[in-house]
Parts: sequence; structure tokens; C-alpha cells
Amino acid sequence: MKKKEGKINWGDFTLAYSGFSDKGRIRKENEDDFLIMEKHLLFCVADGMGGQEAGKLASRTTLESVAKSMNYLNDTEDATMPYGLTKDMLEKSLLANITLFSNSQVNKISAGRTMGSTLVAAHFTKNSLDIAHVGDSRLYLWRKGQLTQLTEDHSLVYELFKLGKITQEDMLKHQMRNVITRAIGANTSVEPTLGHIDVSAGDIYLLCSDGLTNMLAASDMINIFESESCLSSLAQSFITKANDAGGRDNITVLLISVQKTT
Repeated sequence: MKKKEGKINWGDFTLAYSGFSDKGRIRKENEDDFLIMEKHLLFCVADGMGGQEAGKLASRTTLESVAKSMNYLNDTEDATMPYGLTKDMLEKSLLANITLFSNSQVNKISAGRTMGSTLVAAHFTKNSLDIAHVGDSRLYLWRKGQLTQLTEDHSLVYELFKLGKITQEDMLKHQMRNVITRAIGANTSVEPTLGHIDVSAGDIYLLCSDGLTNMLAASDMINIFESESCLSSLAQSFITKANDAGGRDNITVLLISVQKTT
């Protein structure tokens, strides 16, 4: 299991984080991964697809490309544009830039293979949070006892849900629940969905792969949030409960708690 925890000073706030990634009960390899860039206040989760080695390569390349482009875009001393980061990309927003660059890098190494990755990214900046996502990895907000899903899956079952043809409960057991409609690297171009939310003290943000959300209903997640106060214990509890429910896929949980600095 991959695990990383820490704290980051952010103006009047402290960002405490806890990330866990587990291969689950069924899969032989973990094709999920997560990235924490403390310097840039960036948090990401990626879920690779295409089989064991191809999936691992896709998620790893996605996050390595995120890190490479994020460092370039924030380092004025580096005058060498990374291969694949084009001037057209630079005209877009920061998170769109890193998503498009990651897509170009994964697509380049696919060499005709069926492979790709999801990506959900959360970037803290000036008392707010910028969001980008591709695929069905999600971002949630736990605020004042309320759980809010901040992203909408790029998936077949989510499209059916939005059309009113199936319920949220149906999504958890639908035979096509793993079919996503957008992925990093699956095509030469991709359109990330971007978002923005103001941040408040006491917020907890949850980035996760579908290995969590396909195992636990929203009511299960709320119960876990209500039962744990320690961030590390909360992250571990999500992993444990998803495994107890079957652990059919890799499970990645990345929590960020916004705390007022005293």
C-alpha cells in the first residue's frame, strides 16, 4: 500500500493531507496512483486502464507529466518548453494545460495499445480551489456535515443517470459501470472539465478512484466521515470499508483538510 501524509502552510490556513492507495482484494497489481506537490499546492489521483502493466504505465505517466508541466509553468528560470507542451496549450488555464500535456504524453507512449488513465486534480490558490478532471475519478467536499460531489463522471452509467434512465443505486451494480467516455491518452486530444470553489476552514476534500465509489454508496461515505475525526484514520477507514465490501478494484483515497492556522 502506498501511503503519504503531511501538512502545508497556506496563508492563514494549514492543509493537512493523507493519501492511501491499495490494490484491493481482487486485482494483482495497483494501477492507481496519486500525486502531492506541496510546493504548488496540487493534489491528483489517477486510475490507469489497459491491463496491469499498461494501466500502471498510463497512471504513472499521467502524474509524471502533471508534475513536469506544473514545474515548468511555475519556474521562470526554465526557458526550455517540455516536448508536447505547445503554445496552444499555454493559452489555456493552468489545469487545462497540465491535463492536455499529460494526454499528449500518454497518447505518445500508447503506440497503438488500448491504454489510458483518469485524472482528478485539485489546486489550492488564493483561498479557493481550482478543479480539473477526466474520467470517473472523483472529488468530494465534506463541509459542516454535508457531503457534496464536486465532479460528474465522464462515464456511460453517469450519462444514463443524468438522462434519468437509471438511479444512483443502479450505477453501483450496472454491468457497464467501468466504461468511461473520456480518458487521458486514449485519443490525441481530450477536453477536461474544469471547476472552481471557494474554500472554508473545516473543509475536507476527498479525491478518489472508482475503486472506492463503486464499493460504497454516498450514505456509507457519510457514515465514515461522521465516525472518524483523525484524517489518517479517516483515509484508512475508507480503504478498509471498500475492501470489506468486496475490494473489486484498486482503491485510492486522498484527503485534504483545511485548518485555520492559530
